[in-house]
Amino acid sequence: MKSNITTTTTMNSNNNYGSCENEDCDNNDSGSGTNKQTTNKNQEHASITSIADIDGESPHIIAIALSAALLLAAVSLFIVYIHNNPPPRGDAQIMKVPLLSTSNMEIIASSRDSNSFITSSTSPDPNAYPRRPFITKNRQNITLPVLGFPSFALAQYPNPEDQPIANEAVRHAVEDLQISYFDVAPEYGDGVAQERLGPALKPYREHVFLAAKTMYRDAIGSAADLANTLKALQTDHLDLYQFHSVSTERDVSLILGEGGAMEAFQRAKREGKIKAIGFSAHSEPMAVRMIESGLVDTCMFPINFAAYHYGGVGQLVLDAAIENNVGVIALKSGARGRLTPENGEAVHVPGAFKHIPEWKRKEMVDYPVVTSNIHHTWYEPEDDPVELNRLILWSLNQPGVTATLPPGSLGLLDGISNMLRGKSEVPKFEDAEMQHMLERYATFVPIFHNRSVSGTKVST
Repeated sequence: MKSNITTTTTMNSNNNYGSCENEDCDNNDSGSGTNKQTTNKNQEHASITSIADIDGESPHIIAIALSAALLLAAVSLFIVYIHNNPPPRGDAQIMKVPLLSTSNMEIIASSRDSNSFITSSTSPDPNAYPRRPFITKNRQNITLPVLGFPSFALAQYPNPEDQPIANEAVRHAVEDLQISYFDVAPEYGDGVAQERLGPALKPYREHVFLAAKTMYRDAIGSAADLANTLKALQTDHLDLYQFHSVSTERDVSLILGEGGAMEAFQRAKREGKIKAIGFSAHSEPMAVRMIESGLVDTCMFPINFAAYHYGGVGQLVLDAAIENNVGVIALKSGARGRLTPENGEAVHVPGAFKHIPEWKRKEMVDYPVVTSNIHHTWYEPEDDPVELNRLILWSLNQPGVTATLPPGSLGLLDGISNMLRGKSEVPKFEDAEMQHMLERYATFVPIFHNRSVSGTKVST
């Protein structure tokens, strides 16, 4: 039995909190080149016409009545089938969705035949992607696949009614793309992303590596945030917990000082609530300080072509990570450049957040947030699939990089996965393409740079 009903979900970028960027604060920044696109939003409306009396009517009316009766019969049979053949998972609302489109940047949740509920294995192939050493300190030997799932994308679905879409996005990632590394933060959508990810990932939790973050710099706040995240993710532990967006001297001092978040992290690690400690950062000096503290296992940092070659950002972090046996996740590897008010969409900052500290909210006011009106990311991603794969390969070929988190736009995920899936090693970056890339990104303002404080004001 097949259904032709299709539901289109419209993305809303105005709730994607957790980022700061302000071109006005940096006199050296200029607008980046951009390819403007228009996403068509389609809405379908269904109506049912009731026919009370067809006696004496034309054959046309009789045909309509018979069609309606057949439709009702079909629906009844479907309901009986579902009653007698419940899906193997707890949430019967999950329906399969076609592969994510790279052209319309939307997830289309559509029903298929009666066998469309999840029936395949819930365990992704651990060797579907090349694996690299990640957590190696204290005689640990934890490896990670080179591609993770950007759960930031789930912040686009703030309503509980959107849960089936999140379920399908995760199902597609785990079962079709064989992705087994997931990263999320309560700052993504002010709690929305982790609320959508928890139920969606629950059937697969024991088979995936799950990482999360906190913006809180003190022990009390970060401990409470961890408890909220564990509850939202419906798990009793995280494989990796990270200090989110470390950018200033004050961040480092608060985290590592007395009563700082590091105390809560170490306590949680002793209690088995987290397995490893890491951080994400934008500032190279602050990232190096965190790495050299000897207290972290992993580092997230932007290893991005334009930021590296035109912003002077990345190499110091990679050198320190290699020297201190700290695994590196490459952030923003698929970015062309940073957004401006001219080529992005401003995000409203409310008077208070549920999951974002007040200091971060104030920072977002001082450095107004701009998002892509196409991809809903905090930067301008490369949406040419060939060029995007070149950027990803360049990043993964930098010594010290373990894995990458691709742009938080699900429409771009499949192409990256297809390039890496099924291989034992990451394909080599062709040096012959270097000149082409240098020319292509020469006119873009790097998403990160060392020229001013605003060079660090973009969210992880």
